[in-house]
This record gives sequence, structure tokens and C-alpha cells, in this order.
Amino acid sequence: MFLAGLIGLAAIGGAAYAMSDMLIEDEDVSEDDPNDDAETEPNTGEFLEIGENVEDPVNPDIETPSTGTVISEFEGDLVIAGSDGPDQITGQDGVDQVNGFGGDDTIDGGKGDDVLHGGDGTDTISGGQGDDVLHGEADDDFLFGNQGDDALFGHFGDDTLDGGEGEDELYGGQGDDTLTGGADDDALQGGFGDDALNGGAGEDTIFGGDGDDFVLGIEDGAAEKDFLNGGAGDDTIVAGGGDVVTGGQGADDIVLSPGDEDVTVMGFQPGEDKLLVTWEDEADPEIEVEPDAENANLTRVMINGQEVAQVYGAEGMTVADIQLITEAQLAQYGQMV
Repeated sequence: MFLAGLIGLAAIGGAAYAMSDMLIEDEDVSEDDPNDDAETEPNTGEFLEIGENVEDPVNPDIETPSTGTVISEFEGDLVIAGSDGPDQITGQDGVDQVNGFGGDDTIDGGKGDDVLHGGDGTDTISGGQGDDVLHGEADDDFLFGNQGDDALFGHFGDDTLDGGEGEDELYGGQGDDTLTGGADDDALQGGFGDDALNGGAGEDTIFGGDGDDFVLGIEDGAAEKDFLNGGAGDDTIVAGGGDVVTGGQGADDIVLSPGDEDVTVMGFQPGEDKLLVTWEDEADPEIEVEPDAENANLTRVMINGQEVAQVYGAEGMTVADIQLITEAQLAQYGQMV
């Protein structure tokens, strides 16, 4: 479900546009009449070339951008190309394929399972309804999946990705990205850079990747189990009850909030990693670290007699590896998303 049907689309001006089973030649489009000398040879459906600030006389219900574009329609499915400038593009009810190309574009896929590319520039892309695929590409982009099971790719730049409703997949790529899964069971991967990742509600899988990442698995009122992996780098991972945490390479801070279920911590390195427990009471609690009697690879962490964590691979772990912090102090460890 990628932009297979959109090959070499470019802004209007002496260009050839190749798509699937059709060829459209724009031999000489004048400034006075942007549609002058335009020849169309579609096999099926309708095709229309739109110049600057021109209405669509064939399909007046199609909301066209205000700058140079190419629009084709096959049984309600649109193929749209932006210009090198800032475009505002809105898809329709079908399966739309859009490439904004250059400029700071605003793209809305509308209904249907759309494939949307921002191209160069700081773009804002919304999938709308349907299972959409969004690509920010170059520069610092803003991607919103909205409804449906969406896939969002930031690629380059410091991108902001929000999955919205549905079971979404978010990939930050390069740069310091901010990823929010939203509702339902999402998968987030930061990629390279110092990323901030928040799974939101649902049973989420989060991988920070390379860089010093901030991974947030806890959501107020949510009881689902999350799978949190910091990846390489010195990460801060905030876990909720029932979550499974792997710090990965680097000196990681793993933050726990005592709840109804234990947090499972994998690959903890005493002396390098730290276990931080949020605690608001004035009196310090009693902290116990007890090796499991039956599993030498398991250490149990108790707060005032309540088990809060099962830590695997933590041979030699002591109370010195555990630190108490307040919610206010937690905010200093990284950007919450």
C-alpha cells in the first residue's frame, strides 16, 4: 500500500506524468490558460490537470489545492501531486495517493485507505478516516493518523507523530522525534535520535532505538500491559503496573509507580542502571531486595512489604540500586509526551 501508482509526478510546466496504465503529456501550459494544449489519454476514468487557482470543471465536488497540482480520478480514487511551494491538499472518499513535494504542505487524506507523502518542507499530514500510510520525509513534520489502523513514518527531521484511534504503527526515523500512540494497541519505534515516546491507552509495544530516549508506558486510568524497550543509549523508562521493561544498552533509569501488579524488568545491570520508585508519602518506605529462592536469575523488590518489581539478570542488586523520587522530580528526567 505504497505510492506505486504515482511515478515521477511533478509540478505543471512541460512535464510528462506516468501512472499505471496511462500517459498524460503537458506540452505547453501557458500562464494565461493553465490547461491550454493539455492532452489526456486515460484508459479508464477521468483525468484532469489543474494549474494555479483553477476550479475543476469536470468534478466540481473535488476540493482542489490552491497551487499547481495534477489530479486523476479512477472510480473515486485520486492521485494528487503538489508543487514545489506550500500546498493545501484534501483527498476524498476513495483510496487517495498524494505527494506534496516541496514547500510546507497541509495534506488531509479524508476517507479511505490513503497513502500520503509530505516531501520536502515542514508538512502537516492528517490521515482522516481509514487505514492510512503517512510519510513526513524531509524536515520537521507533523503526522496525525486520526481514525483507523495507520502507519506513520517521520523519516528525517524532528518529527511529531500521533496515531490517534486504532492500532497504529509509528516510526520516528532520524532526528529527535515525539511519538504518541493514542488509543488502542500501538507499536512505536523511535529510530535514531533522542526521542520521546508515549504509548497512550492500550497494550503498547515501544522501542526507543538509538539515542537517549524517554519512554512512557503509564497512562492514567489504564491497566493494560505494555512492552517497553529503551534500546541503545541512556534511556528513561516510566512503567506502569504489569509492564515488561528492557533497558537495553546504556545506563538506564527505570521508573516504577507501585500499583496492583508487578513490573517485570529484564536485563538490569546493577551499578549502571537505576531503579527509581515514585513515592509521595512523607515517611520513607521500607525497601527490600530479595533473591528468589527457586530462580537464581530473579530478584524481587518489595516496598513496605508489597512486591513492586520482578527483576531478571540483576545478580548482586542491592537497596543502593533503588532510589525514591517524587512526581515533581520525575519531570526533570525527560520530556513527557
